[in-house]
Amino acid sequence: MTDATAPVAAAITRAQEQLQTALAALAALPVVEAATLAMTRHALHNYLALTGMTLEVVLRDLGPATDPAILNWLHALQHVTDLMAHTVRRLGAPSTLAPEHLAFERIDLALGVARVCEFFHRQAARKHLTLTVEAPQAIPAVWTDRVAVATVLTNLLSNAIKYSPPGMAIRVTLEGDATGVTCAVQDEGPGLDAAEQAQLFQRGVRLSPQPTGGEASTGYGLAVAQELIDLVGGSIWCRSMPGQGACFAFRLPVASAGEAEPAGT
Repeated sequence: MTDATAPVAAAITRAQEQLQTALAALAALPVVEAATLAMTRHALHNYLALTGMTLEVVLRDLGPATDPAILNWLHALQHVTDLMAHTVRRLGAPSTLAPEHLAFERIDLALGVARVCEFFHRQAARKHLTLTVEAPQAIPAVWTDRVAVATVLTNLLSNAIKYSPPGMAIRVTLEGDATGVTCAVQDEGPGLDAAEQAQLFQRGVRLSPQPTGGEASTGYGLAVAQELIDLVGGSIWCRSMPGQGACFAFRLPVASAGEAEPAGT
């Protein structure tokens, strides 16, 4: 080897060593194999199919005197199962959720919000948080998918509880007018700056505020909420300032006069 080629050979050797280091690091990454994903997808599909069949049998065998509220809950569970099955089919496949996968109906949003908040009261109490719901008596019914709305509100309340320091308050408010109803979740957490707010609702984005308890953020909850709100023809947004908490709100269109009677979420 001549003196002229020695530096080149040394550079190639260093490149090979760096490549091996990079390959070793890549091999150590927690990658899900395609076969494992396919098997998991199939197993989950089987479990959800069994759940769906069980609900069908229960609904078939219930007598005509069954409480309509119970029937509403069972039909909602059936719809949740269908949405979960569709989500499972999206694992590793280029499939998207579409409006035809949803079940639109006339919904009493105030009743639905109250029911979801009732569930979260226990979770809030564990952090010594106060969770209140404020709604005027006359809130118009909305035309939407009850499961989609419950999923969106669940994401917002879960985040509010997760990021609120113990002893703080979370306020859920409802306001309606001739064209739509707005539901807002206001917390007293760390808040978000303008740069962080610009990244909200993007998939996989984890922002700097850290949860004060419970599980860490996955970075997908708000993206799911945005997808569902878009599908039902609504809008979702955030207003926040660092140190002054955050207010996440969504707005849904009012049901027209010719649509069916309202149902709870």
